[in-house]
Amino acid sequence: MKITIGLLLTLLISLQAAGGFAQAAESPPSACNLTDRRPQRRFYQRGFAPDDLTDDDLWLVSDFAAQGIDPYLIGDGLAQLADSPTRRSLIIMRKGYIVYEMYFNGSRADDSNNIASVSKSMLSALVGIAIDRGYFESTDDRIAEYLPEYFGAASDPRLRQLTLHDMLTMTHGLAWEEDQASRLLNRSNNWLADILSLPLINEPGARFNYSTGVSHVLSAVLTEATGMNACEFAHLYLFEPLGIEAEFWGVDPQGYFSGGHSLSMTAREVARFGQLFLDEGAWQGEQIVPGWWVAASTAQQVDIGNNYAGYGYYWWLNRIAGYDLYSALGAGGQILHVIPELETVLVTTHGFQGNQRDYAEEAESYQFLWNYLIPALDGSKSTSA
Repeated sequence: MKITIGLLLTLLISLQAAGGFAQAAESPPSACNLTDRRPQRRFYQRGFAPDDLTDDDLWLVSDFAAQGIDPYLIGDGLAQLADSPTRRSLIIMRKGYIVYEMYFNGSRADDSNNIASVSKSMLSALVGIAIDRGYFESTDDRIAEYLPEYFGAASDPRLRQLTLHDMLTMTHGLAWEEDQASRLLNRSNNWLADILSLPLINEPGARFNYSTGVSHVLSAVLTEATGMNACEFAHLYLFEPLGIEAEFWGVDPQGYFSGGHSLSMTAREVARFGQLFLDEGAWQGEQIVPGWWVAASTAQQVDIGNNYAGYGYYWWLNRIAGYDLYSALGAGGQILHVIPELETVLVTTHGFQGNQRDYAEEAESYQFLWNYLIPALDGSKSTSA
């Protein structure tokens, strides 16, 4: 079954919501000091070949054939992806093994990349960890309880009823227009005040409306609930257990770390996060993210239409060639796909061209899955309808 025109148009149009802000201001000194925090480490550079590598404490390395992927069926697709003038990285993992890793256009494995809205899925994981550790009672917690100073004079009492669930599912009801509001907010002196002063145009919980502003509010809520900024909490409970070090993370004028954009890390670190979710929140025998949260956040929480299977807690859900997958999608082609049934993770990153956002790369990644990677997997289902 060929990918439908409707699905491709949907990807090109509605995936524009996965953009986020262009770039937050440089992080000032804080308790989560990101300056020169990355130690010198050995990285495998461009020209990856499985025979050149050995397993280490973070990665297992294999090849296509050993992990049930037909190299002949996938080859043309890889060649097409390599032609991109903006692509920086491409990593494919199967059953916990890196089976393909390549860097393009001068990029290297140790180069960090602005992963844009891929970081929203990481923020969602932090909320699940916070619930599991008792900082929140549940997704029914009201955000006004944690940011009361922004709700005291609220003209619409419904604003005080906004919950974590409403924020995580983008069903907040606020009159947010992603691209326009994001540009305006970057010039704001108080992001939270401007976001939460927007009028309600829908009942909270009723309608999906993608908002990077709302994810920023969630970062502030996490900070107030835990007594740690989002960067500190992330490194303590998520990044450091995974061997991840954020090289850059933007902040707002009040010092809240950006919720859902302007976070930088390597493609391998993004792949490690994807593998964590594929393994139901466990990493090297340690439960990092609660398994119940992985299941909840990658299940349909809201129906968003447009040929999508739905939206979870900051994860986009879809079905390609007979397989369910969930994806973290960022502006300019920052992409993480996870296909649980096939035990497969795909990561690709691209360079930004100024403020240009080209969402064709996201549709291209779906086509690669549909036309090449899934057919190349031994024992896969028929791709016919």
